[in-house]
Amino acid sequence: MRATENENGNPVSNQETDEGGELDFSTFMDSLVDDVKGYAHAQKQYLTLHVSEKVGTLMGKAVGTCVVYGVLGVSLLFFSVALAFYLGDLLSSVPLGFVIVAGFHLLLLGVFMLWWKQGARDRFIVGRINDLNDDN
Repeated sequence: MRATENENGNPVSNQETDEGGELDFSTFMDSLVDDVKGYAHAQKQYLTLHVSEKVGTLMGKAVGTCVVYGVLGVSLLFFSVALAFYLGDLLSSVPLGFVIVAGFHLLLLGVFMLWWKQGARDRFIVGRINDLNDDN
């Protein structure tokens, strides 16, 4: 068998593809472009699903956290009002009870602000970034 014959002994002028057509550079490039477009489309869909999953997880955590902190805040409010009335009864001055409780809350706010500015904010931000980048 010569190099210009196929296995049946028929002469072959050009190479053929698996589908039986002639191997042509433009056909190859068209096929390559179609494959690249398909890959790009699949990657776009994957990225969309991945981002949707991250956003959904983040929203779920945010809603849960808001509910917990909301209930905790309302409970703290009622506790503070009750404490103010109790201290007012002990000191025979309800307004003084409210002033003492408000002063305590301002003191707590000052301590929090010092803690927050000395690095807690940065740790919080890095923690949220790590939460978003977790693949769990």
